[in-house]
Amino acid sequence: MARILILVLFSFVFSFQASAQKDLQFTCLDSVFAYAGKNSSVSKTDAQQVILARFGKLASYLNILNLRNPLTFNLTDNTALPVSFIPANLLGGPPGKFKEITLGQQYLGNFTVAPQIDIINAGAWSRIRTATLNEELTTEQNSINTKTLFESIAACYYNILSFQEQLVMIQSNLTATDTLLGIVTGKFNQGLVRQQDVNDVNVNKLSLTDKEQELELSLEQQYNSLILLCDAPAGTKLVIQEKLGYEASFPSSMTANSQLLFKASVLQTELARADMRTNRLMNSPVVSLVYANSYYQNSNDRFFDYGPGEQWLNSVYFGAKVTWNLPDVNQLVAARNSKINYSIAEINLEHNKVQDEVSNAQLQLDYQKAWSAVNSAKQIYQLKDQNYSMARNQYDQQILPFDKLLLAFNEQVNNHLNYNSALANLLYVKSKIDLNNKLK
Repeated sequence: MARILILVLFSFVFSFQASAQKDLQFTCLDSVFAYAGKNSSVSKTDAQQVILARFGKLASYLNILNLRNPLTFNLTDNTALPVSFIPANLLGGPPGKFKEITLGQQYLGNFTVAPQIDIINAGAWSRIRTATLNEELTTEQNSINTKTLFESIAACYYNILSFQEQLVMIQSNLTATDTLLGIVTGKFNQGLVRQQDVNDVNVNKLSLTDKEQELELSLEQQYNSLILLCDAPAGTKLVIQEKLGYEASFPSSMTANSQLLFKASVLQTELARADMRTNRLMNSPVVSLVYANSYYQNSNDRFFDYGPGEQWLNSVYFGAKVTWNLPDVNQLVAARNSKINYSIAEINLEHNKVQDEVSNAQLQLDYQKAWSAVNSAKQIYQLKDQNYSMARNQYDQQILPFDKLLLAFNEQVNNHLNYNSALANLLYVKSKIDLNNKLK
């Protein structure tokens, strides 16, 4: 019995730990960025792209010498040797006649080692510049990918903060609505208010309940999106613990100075220029050192003939070789394409320079609009909240009709939600500017 209890306890503890491992709690946006930076498919793919670019750069250095070391082993069976005709008188025959003779041997064996190394190869040297620029461009492009990913994460994050707190507000207002409904129902039973007043409170409660359900679904959608963006394991439950800082102060303006697109375009233009130069230099002469060491054996009896007098003969040579390949159609097309790609890169460079400037200016305007919206929403909410408190007191003193009280209540609720949304939007825009300035 004790053994069974231990097993059950162990299973319970294990299942609890496994469940706990599926819960991810975040206290701030940076903690989500840190998790996504390690686990998202975007980050992992970018890391692999960097590795590929580095291997490409390493290969370009190793390819300068372009060491080749071919090993060749041939066995040839001349089943029908070629026939030659020579004057018969050379072999003691009558003049004017020809005699057939067979030259060569039937079984030929050959083994050759022929290493070759380039000492002057302008095209290979030019590829180093191309590979270096490609590595830098890959790093810059990864920054753009990271910025795009993090901006999407920030949008989900602040939507979640907003929806979570809106849910709390709605639930609190549902409680207040229940209180109003109790008051109105009591007065209706006393014949002091109309059935219409009771119906209005019930309609208001139904509207808030519908809003609550809508927020719950929207919140779940945002959490699912965040799980996908972070590539969290299936079944993971995310929990955002941060709250919107209603009392926090924000500067009235912020400066955005991102140049990611422009810097990437500069590298793309330099890469296109280097590629164009490489294609031209590929047709340059290549000077190589060559060496060959061969062993061969010919026999009319069999392969690998070890009979008397048979042996493997050796042949060795060493020298220099100049190779100059005249351009073919494919090389001419590649050169033309690289020139066109360079022209396109220059056009994109000018466009992206302007785009960065416009995007920075737009972000600054978005922040100013969001900041202004928060301040207005805050003041309006405070006034509407004050109006509702006064309306409640006036209603209790039977000075204000119930429909005016309900109107004040709804305005207070709606403006509280507006204030929440405006603050979440301000924080989102601020996070975008911070990202742009950090990943510049």
